[in-house]
Amino acid sequence: MYRFYNYAELFKPYEIIDYLRKSQSDDPLLTVEEILAKHEAILDEWDIKHLGALVPEENRFREIVSGETIKERPEINKVLRLIESPKYKAVKIVEPQRLTRGDLEDIGRIMKLLKHTNTYIITADRFSERLYDLHEEDDWNAFEAELKKGNDYLNYYKKIQKRGRDISLSQGNYIASVPPYGYEKIKVKEGKKEYPTLKENPDEANVVRMIFDMYGNQGMGRMSICYRLDELGIKPPKGEQWSATTLKEMLKNIHYIGKVKGNWRPTITIVEDGKFKKTRPQGNAENRLVYEGKHNGIISPELFERVQNRIGNNPRTKPTTKLRNPFATLLYCRNCGKVMVLKYFRDKQGNEKCAPRFSCIDQARCGAGSCTYAEISDLVCQTLEHSIEDFEICIKNDESDSSKLHAQLIKTLEKKLKELEAKELTQWEQQAHPDPSQRMPAEIFKQLNKKLLKEKEDVKQALRKAYESQPAPIDYKEKIKTFKDAIITLKDPAAEAVLKNELLKACIERIDYYREKPQRVQSSNKKSNWNNPAIELDVKLKV
Repeated sequence: MYRFYNYAELFKPYEIIDYLRKSQSDDPLLTVEEILAKHEAILDEWDIKHLGALVPEENRFREIVSGETIKERPEINKVLRLIESPKYKAVKIVEPQRLTRGDLEDIGRIMKLLKHTNTYIITADRFSERLYDLHEEDDWNAFEAELKKGNDYLNYYKKIQKRGRDISLSQGNYIASVPPYGYEKIKVKEGKKEYPTLKENPDEANVVRMIFDMYGNQGMGRMSICYRLDELGIKPPKGEQWSATTLKEMLKNIHYIGKVKGNWRPTITIVEDGKFKKTRPQGNAENRLVYEGKHNGIISPELFERVQNRIGNNPRTKPTTKLRNPFATLLYCRNCGKVMVLKYFRDKQGNEKCAPRFSCIDQARCGAGSCTYAEISDLVCQTLEHSIEDFEICIKNDESDSSKLHAQLIKTLEKKLKELEAKELTQWEQQAHPDPSQRMPAEIFKQLNKKLLKEKEDVKQALRKAYESQPAPIDYKEKIKTFKDAIITLKDPAAEAVLKNELLKACIERIDYYREKPQRVQSSNKKSNWNNPAIELDVKLKV
C-alpha cells in the first residue's frame, strides 16, 4: 500500500544518509564513477524536490569496491554503524537492490538493522519513488520482495557469466584478469569480434626460460634458483625477493606451453568455527578444463614434462599434516614480517639430536638469529603470568566500573530523550485542543517548542557521542581463567600441540620475535664459542 508523505516535515537533510553502489544491471560501457554520478544526480533531484536542500557531503557514501556480500563492502558497513545513532533517520537509495543483492542471511541482517534502529528507507528513482517503514507489515514484505528479487537476478547473472567464460575459454581465449609472468594481456580483433589473449613480454619470458632451464636441465633446487635470480637483480612478480612458492607455481603453469586453463582453483565456501569462509583449494583433476590457447608458448612441451616429472618425484618435506607447532600462525619475525617455523632435528633412527628450534622461514636473507622452543615457551608464559597480575589489580580496583558508568549514562540519556519526546507530544496535543481557551498563546508556544527542540537535539548529540565512545566491558575473571589454562597446558609436555595452539590463540593476537644473529667468540683457551643474544618478544594480547 503506497502512502504519500510530506518529507520536509519528516526529515532534515542532515538526518538522511545517501548510499550509492554500481550494479551488474547498469550500463557496462560506463565506469563506476560515471554510474555513481548519474545516480547521485537522481538523489539530488529528489532532495531539491522534497526537502529544498541537498544532503550534506559527509552523509554521502559511494561504494567503489562492490562485493557480493555486505562484509565485502566497506561503505555499507559505515552506513550500518552510523544508523545506530538516533541522529540519522533515513537511508536514501536509487532502488532497494542497491543496499544488497546478497543471500537470505544478508537480506535478513540488513532488514533487522534498519528496523531496530528505526531507520526509514527512501527510494528516489521517479519510477519507484517510495518511503519504506519496516515497522509496517506491507512495507516489510514489499522491501523484502525487492531484495530477494535482486538476489535472484544476481544468481542468474552469475550463471550467464560462467557460461560465457566457459565458452570463451573453450575457444582458446585467456579470460583471467592478471596475465602470467612472462606475458602481457592483449585484445586481438578477429573479424568484427575482439578476443582476449596473451602476448610474450620478451624480458620476462627470458627469465621464465632461465628458470625452467635451471630446474629442468641443470637440476638446481628452487631456493638455489631464487638466490641466483636475486643476485642477478631480477624482480619477482610480487614483492622484493623470489620465493620457492612463487617458483613452484610458475613451474606448474601450463600457459607456458600455449594452453589455457579453467576451474583449477574454484572458489568454494566452507564452515570453520561456525563462520562461513571462502577458499580456493586445488580443484579435482577430473573437473579441470584445459584447451589449446591462441597464444604462443614460451617453453617446449618436452622441457615442461621433464619439470613436472621432477616436481612429482620430490619427497614431501612434511611426513604428516598433524600440527606440531603450538605457536603456528602466532609467531612472526620482526625483521621481515614472515612466519617463524619450528624445526625438529632427528637422526636416521628417529632419535632427537638436539632441542627443537624456531627460525625465520626466510632466515638466509633475513639474518635473524634462531632460538629453542623452550626459550619462546618460557618467555610467553612469563608474559601471560604478568598479565594475570595486571588483571587481578584491575579487579581489586574495580576498573570495570568505567564501562558500567558509561552504560548508565546511555540509559539516563535514552530516558531523558523519551521524556522530552513525550513532553513535545503533550505540548502539541494541548495546542491542538478544540477549545481555543485551553491553548497557549502562539508566541509562548513557539518559544517553549523552540527551547524543547533545542534541548532534545542536545540530548541526541550527547547520546550519539556516548554510543560512539562506549568502551567494551572486560571480564577480567574470565581472562584470568583463560590465561591460566593456557599457561598450564603450555607447560605440560604431554599436551597436544593443537590444544596448546587453540588456548594460546584465545589469549594472544600475534607475537613479533627479534634476536640478533649469534656471533662466534674466541675464548682464552683458543676454543670458539657462540654468544647468546637476548630475545625480544612483542606480544599483542587479546584484551
